[in-house]
Amino acid sequence: MNKILLTLAGAFALSACATAPAASESAAGDYLAGRVAAGVNDVGAAADKYAAAVAANPHDSEALRQAFFFSLAAGRIDAALPFAERLIGADPSDGLARVTLAAAKLKRGDHAGAKAGLSGEFQESFSKSIATLAVVWIEAELGGPEKGLAALGAAPEDVFKGFNSGVTAILAEEAGQIDAARAAHELAVGSFAGPAGREAYGAFLERIGDKAAARSFYEALEKERGAARRAARAGLRRVEKGTPSKAYTDLSAAEGTALAFYNFSGNILEQSAGERARASEAGFNVGQPQFTLPLALAQLAIYLDPDFAPARQLAGSILNVYANFAAARDMFRRIPPSSPYYEQAQIEIASSLAAEERSDEAIALIKAAVRADKSSEEMRLTLAGLYAERGRHADAVAAAGEAIALLSPNPPEDAWRFYVARAAALMELKRWPEAESDLKKAVEIAPEEPTTLNYLGYSWAERGENLDEAFTLIEKAVALAPGSGAIIDSLGWAHYQLGRYEEALPHLEKAAALEPADPTITDHLGDVYLKLGRKVEAEFQWRRALELKPSDAVRAAIERKLAAGAPAPKTPG
Repeated sequence: MNKILLTLAGAFALSACATAPAASESAAGDYLAGRVAAGVNDVGAAADKYAAAVAANPHDSEALRQAFFFSLAAGRIDAALPFAERLIGADPSDGLARVTLAAAKLKRGDHAGAKAGLSGEFQESFSKSIATLAVVWIEAELGGPEKGLAALGAAPEDVFKGFNSGVTAILAEEAGQIDAARAAHELAVGSFAGPAGREAYGAFLERIGDKAAARSFYEALEKERGAARRAARAGLRRVEKGTPSKAYTDLSAAEGTALAFYNFSGNILEQSAGERARASEAGFNVGQPQFTLPLALAQLAIYLDPDFAPARQLAGSILNVYANFAAARDMFRRIPPSSPYYEQAQIEIASSLAAEERSDEAIALIKAAVRADKSSEEMRLTLAGLYAERGRHADAVAAAGEAIALLSPNPPEDAWRFYVARAAALMELKRWPEAESDLKKAVEIAPEEPTTLNYLGYSWAERGENLDEAFTLIEKAVALAPGSGAIIDSLGWAHYQLGRYEEALPHLEKAAALEPADPTITDHLGDVYLKLGRKVEAEFQWRRALELKPSDAVRAAIERKLAAGAPAPKTPG
C-alpha cells in the first residue's frame, strides 16, 4: 500500500518542478507563474496559469500535464477533460487522465464508454486500482450485485486490494449474503475502511437488527473526536428509536466510484501527512505541505457524487491547509446540518475566517451554530478559542465552562483539551488556583498526553512552585514527545528556574532549533545566555523574539530587558 500510494504521490508532487520546454515568452511566463502558484499551493491560480501556458504553446507537454492536474485539484473537472483527452492522445496509458475521462462518462450515464476507457494498460498501479473498482461498480449497476462481486473476485493481481473488503460488504448485503457482508465489514473496519467504511458498518448492523453489536460499535466510535463522534451519537439515537440508516445501500456506479476516489484520497493524505510529521520531528525543513494529489482525487469524488460529505470535508480541510480559504468555505457550506461532518465544517469555516483576521465573523458564525445545536461541546470549545484570540478571556472561560458541562461523567480521554483551554484563559485573568485545578483535571483524564503533562509542569516551573513534581511531569512529557520544541523548552526552563543555567542551556538551544519561529522559546534562550554572561547573544535572541510577533506580555518583558541594557546576571542563590 505505502509503495503504491506514496510513490505516485511523490511523482505528482515532483512533476510541478519539471523544467518547462522552450516556447514563446508568453508561454514561458505563464508556465513560471503556474509553478510559483503551485509552489504556494494556490491551486486555482496554478490551473489558470498552466492553462494559459498551454493556450500559448499547445505543444508544451509538461504545461499540459500540469494544467490537467491543477484543474482537477481546483475542482474544475469539466475544464480538465480536454487536457485529459490530449494527454491520452499522447500516451494512452496515462492513468489519472483515463480515470478522469471515465468519471465524466459515468456522470453522463455512459457506462459502456466508461468501462471501455478503463481497459488496457496503466502507467501506475494506483490508477489501475481505482479503475478496477470502477469496473466492479459498473458491473454491479448493470448486472446486479453478484456481477459486481464476480468482477471484484477477478481483479488483477497487481492492483491494491485494501479497499476490496468494504466493496464486498456493500455488494454482499445487496445480494442478500448477510454473513459474508458482516465478515467483510469486520475485515474492512480493521484495516483500510476509513471514516466512510466505519459509517457503512454501523449502518449495516442497524439494518440487520443487531442492536447490541451496533450499540457496542458506536460506543467505541464515540471515543473518537470530530465527525466520528457525531456519527456515533446519531447512530446510538437511531438504534434506540429503531430507525436504521440506509447509508451505503443501492449505490450507483458513479457513487461507488466516488467512494473509491475518496478512499484512495484519504489514505494518500494520511500517509503523506504522517511522513511530513515524522520528517518535521526529525528536524528536517518540510516546506509547504504537498497534498494536491489527494485533493484532486477528492474533487473527482465530489464531481461524481456532489452530496458525498466525507469527500467535501477532506477537500475543504486541504484547501484550508493551503490557505485557499474562500474555496474551502464554499466546499464546507454544502455540507448539510444533518451530516455528521456539519459540526467540523462550521469549525473549519470559522478557522478560515479567523485566519483572515475576521474573528468577529467567526465568533458570530459559531454562536449561531451553538444556538442551533445546543449539544455541541466542540463548537463551544471553538468559541472559547476564538474569544481567547480576541483577548476576551472571561468569555473564553464561560464558553469552555459550558463545553465542560456537556461532557459525560466519564469523559473521553481527549476531554483534556477542554480543561487546558479553560485553564489558559483563567491564567490570563490571573486566576491561578482555578487554572491549576483544571490542569490537574486534564492530567487526571489523560495521564499519557504530553500536552497536559507539559502544561501543568511548565506552569509550576514558571511560578517556581512544586518544582520536583514539575520536573517529573515535564520529563515524562519529553519522553512521550521527544521532538517537541515546546516541551523541551519547558524542561530547560524548569532547570533555569532552579538556577541550573548550564543544564538549562542545551535544552533551550535544542528547543530553539526545533521551534525557531517561537518567540517565547527564543526569549528563554536569551535569558539563559544572559545568566551565563553571554550578553551579546542574549540581546540578539531577544531582538529575534520581537520579530516573531510575541504576545503583548512577552513583548513588554523583552523591551524592559533591552532597555535595561542586559544587566549582568545575578549570582544564583
